[in-house]
Amino acid sequence: MRRAEPEDVPALRAFLMDHADIAMFALSNLDTEGLARDGAENPARSIYAWIDGEPVTACIAITAEGMILPVLPDNDPRHWAAVAPHMAGRRAFGVTGEAGAARAGFDMLGLARQGCALDRDEPHFVLPLEDMVLPDMAGFEVLRPEESHRALMIRWRMAYHLEILGTNPMSVERIATADIDRVFRTDSYRLLVRDGEVVSMAGINAAAGDVVQIGGVFTPPELRGRGLARRAVAGMLDEKRRNGIRRAVLFAASDMAAKAYVAIGFRRIGSYTLTLFDPPVRIPA
Repeated sequence: MRRAEPEDVPALRAFLMDHADIAMFALSNLDTEGLARDGAENPARSIYAWIDGEPVTACIAITAEGMILPVLPDNDPRHWAAVAPHMAGRRAFGVTGEAGAARAGFDMLGLARQGCALDRDEPHFVLPLEDMVLPDMAGFEVLRPEESHRALMIRWRMAYHLEILGTNPMSVERIATADIDRVFRTDSYRLLVRDGEVVSMAGINAAAGDVVQIGGVFTPPELRGRGLARRAVAGMLDEKRRNGIRRAVLFAASDMAAKAYVAIGFRRIGSYTLTLFDPPVRIPA
């Protein structure tokens, strides 16, 4: 494994695009924020990346803010052994990626016994959008959020953080507000509206080329079990399909969510690990 340099970006991006189903965070961050540089004030989501092969066959990345992102199609633990000395001492707040690769990294980096706010393997799904089953949308609209929706979206995002991500209640309002600020900057969420009332929301948390990754889907507890989440996701993806997006990926936080996604055509391809350390840690030497 060797450190990726600017001249490696085309080959690295081609590899990540070929494995987009398991690489969306690394791919999207590379496209939007680029490679991080030592000694610079790097954007939080820029990535330090180590790669193997010519052409590239494996990548382990960590964002400037500390999210570890393995993309290891062959799931060879020797990649982790090679990268571990280079990651020692770096701040880490989480690990996310295909479950086999991510779990191997915990052991090789000495992170297996760290305290976690969240540590689970979720079912991982893909959908070629030509195969999407659009539910009955009569009486519903899928709309771009407006400024008047901001307060509601922050409240829902806070609830999402507490319920799904295990975020510290002391910091959840600040984090949720920053998330929604980003949503408005990137135009990455859509709202499902019925009779003038917002009843669900869905977002894109990573995008590259003609592939998007769904994230942040939320329906208030009192409205669940009515097919609202599947309509929010399908309506948003229908818009994306009309604009040239061909494929969507996601990982599901619950059995109810998984059923909603299967109902519109998603098929499971494996498991995806999402781990968040609380508090963030330094990777041991």
